[in-house]
Amino acid sequence: MQVTLDDKQKAEIKALIFSTVKEGIQQAVNTRPYLNRKDIAKYLGVAESTITYWASLGMPVAIIDGRKLYGKQSITQWLKDHEMPSQKAQEQTKKPSTIGVVKDVQ
Repeated sequence: MQVTLDDKQKAEIKALIFSTVKEGIQQAVNTRPYLNRKDIAKYLGVAESTITYWASLGMPVAIIDGRKLYGKQSITQWLKDHEMPSQKAQEQTKKPSTIGVVKDVQ
């Protein structure tokens, strides 16, 4: 199979590859232990509003001179502390229900 691309398509693919690699390198190099709300949301793959909500539930937040910073390690630990077994695992550990049959006796 052979695919033919015009110059514009080649340029778009190159730009996409370049930006993807650049973003990957930036994430790998980003070793800051504390992040702002936008960056911690991106780091965890959730919306910024989720970070605000989690903070209201007790997620650790450092407030320095009015600025909120989120520690990657402490948040990861907080999330681990809130992990629950999957629903499927819970179902497997439950005892089977007993079902009885009632006969009509006359």
